[in-house]
Amino acid sequence: MSGIEINNLMESLKLGAVINEPVQVTGGLLHKMYRVNTNKGAYAVKVLNAEIMKRPVAFQNTVNSEKIAAGFQAIIPVVSALEIGGRQIQEWNGTHYMIFDWVEGASVFPPMITSENCYAIGDILGKIHQEKLAVDGMAPDEDGATMFNWDKYGQQLPEYIAEDWANRFQEALPDIKAWNQAACEAGEILAKTMVISHRDLDPKNVMWNGDSPLIIDWEAAGYVNPYQELLEVINYWADDGKGGLLKENFDALLYAYTQHVELENVDWDPVFAGSFYGMLGWLEYNMKRALGIENGSTDDAQVGKEQVLGTIGALYDYQKKVQMMKQWLE
Repeated sequence: MSGIEINNLMESLKLGAVINEPVQVTGGLLHKMYRVNTNKGAYAVKVLNAEIMKRPVAFQNTVNSEKIAAGFQAIIPVVSALEIGGRQIQEWNGTHYMIFDWVEGASVFPPMITSENCYAIGDILGKIHQEKLAVDGMAPDEDGATMFNWDKYGQQLPEYIAEDWANRFQEALPDIKAWNQAACEAGEILAKTMVISHRDLDPKNVMWNGDSPLIIDWEAAGYVNPYQELLEVINYWADDGKGGLLKENFDALLYAYTQHVELENVDWDPVFAGSFYGMLGWLEYNMKRALGIENGSTDDAQVGKEQVLGTIGALYDYQKKVQMMKQWLE
């Protein structure tokens, strides 16, 4: 993305002329993000992945995610895309963009996460789930959890078998299939209780300005079982940075959450089984990237391979944490 292209984009949107070279910043694993200073202000410009945005469902999901972010603005601190010309997704020369006001802040990661951070996140998540937001045109996915075709990906591994990610996947395949089967069986139970939420509330998607959090990157937002998301968020934020959990952080997040949502009668077994599904979906997507089925560029395939390794490791770490969380919840 050249400075000239961004300058033309900003001027076309009447956001001013770019006054220095745009600087690429962290924009997640799928898209690119730039800090852009114009003579009218400072902005974050997200360049959406062209291959993903070719899919009609992906475009509509992105539109819906920004509606969700806007819907929560009254109750939690949200960073959402600017609406320009009645749209939050802008198209320029065949590329899609989202423009945000630039906000100062930084993410906090394990082991630097404090119990105060966790209390704030539990409070935000509880408010989101309590709100029971509705968005026109959106309904829960009736299909539930899917049994991914892991064997098909395994059959394509021989040409990559000298690579670590391929070996790791092959070794983990029986466990991956077992986790996926259990998540599918739990899906029918979890689908009975659904709310609209962020669905990716991990540390990279929260920016802190002092003690004040701002929730960013709503592209995964949609319907989710609230208790399943609670477990996932605890897993992110109570992480001790060594593969375990910090009891103090667990307690702080859970206490803040329960000021808004009652947990007394929750059946946790299907919730724990289903809570593997988000990571499995991310693993399946990255297997497609690694094998060249999705997107197809060399750079994207390399990212996919790295994510396969990391996600399998995260699944095994999570399996250990599940036992700990079950004990603490009891």
